[in-house]
Amino acid sequence: MNTTKNASFDTPSLFGLNESNTNKDFTQAKAWGKNSFNNCFPVSLLCYMQSKKLSPVYLTLDDNMDVTPKNIDVNSIFGHDYNSKDIFFAFEYTYGHNQQFVQGDLPNIDLVVKKKSISRNPWLRALEIKLTALPDNSTCDLSEDEYGCELVIRPNTIIHLTLELINAYSENNHLLSQILQPYLEKGENLENEENILNNMSQIIQIIKNVLISIPKDQIPFILQPIWKTVGKSAQLHDYCLDAFVWSTSAFAKLLLDIAEQGKYKSFTRAKRSVWWVMKMLADYARQQTIDPQTVRIGFSKQTDKAVALSGKRTHPYMSCAELSHPRINKTEIKNIILGNGEKLLSPERRFDAILVNTPELFI
Repeated sequence: MNTTKNASFDTPSLFGLNESNTNKDFTQAKAWGKNSFNNCFPVSLLCYMQSKKLSPVYLTLDDNMDVTPKNIDVNSIFGHDYNSKDIFFAFEYTYGHNQQFVQGDLPNIDLVVKKKSISRNPWLRALEIKLTALPDNSTCDLSEDEYGCELVIRPNTIIHLTLELINAYSENNHLLSQILQPYLEKGENLENEENILNNMSQIIQIIKNVLISIPKDQIPFILQPIWKTVGKSAQLHDYCLDAFVWSTSAFAKLLLDIAEQGKYKSFTRAKRSVWWVMKMLADYARQQTIDPQTVRIGFSKQTDKAVALSGKRTHPYMSCAELSHPRINKTEIKNIILGNGEKLLSPERRFDAILVNTPELFI
């Protein structure tokens, strides 16, 4: 197993990540805080999987517009060899490649993978990261083959998705404008909630056409590692870790499906997000840039939820052998978290967790 990426077995670190290839300093406790760890550990997990020649599950959109699982090499997720001296993992960073499409500030994304060497285009990949528990509350009482993970999407993810769709058409703007024409012709008539709802079916179909006609290959977009417990207990399953990756098109199709399933006259979060994608695509078609801050349509803060899906909703998309039987054993976690890094972890202090783990209080 390759552990040369880590400077010392006595220094807190994560497999594959060190002071020379990331903007995190794992010798400092703040790098192990909840939000930081939840982004960094999944990347280390991918590096570890690559060292074991294990390919994550890649959820992609097929020719029938169905989300289907296949496998993808970790280096293809990053756009570069994870063990290269030229790769750099920048967490909570700005993906400079997409700044060209945006007016004003571009919101950060969980992970930017770039080259350290000076080049015309150092940008390799921009990934959102969602570390999710298996099972969630909606599936914990079902059989293991029916377990699913909750997936919560924040507003900035919708911005980044739209920018990746725009990037896919960046060399063929005319085609994008042609696909969007039915919406562009209606113009300002689709600027209020009632009209948006009345035209939601057409909006969804237009975005589907954007996905069908995309001139570039769909690319990795959301990294969703899973950690499996024994039922809803706090005990890790013996085989507890694996990784899923949603492509841009697969995640967009998930969003469209959820919007279609909503009540016709209800402006759900999913419908709001779909219209937001449509509005940003249309703005780009008209003026070659977007200002995502002007069309948040009800999303006032990054902490708001753009979409929240239960495990029952995500299971049909993620269902595969790796979801039922993750491939990484819990004994291998010590090969991922190195140098006593676990001692720097600072988990949330939840009252309900303390009660569950102190049963003697109720004797």
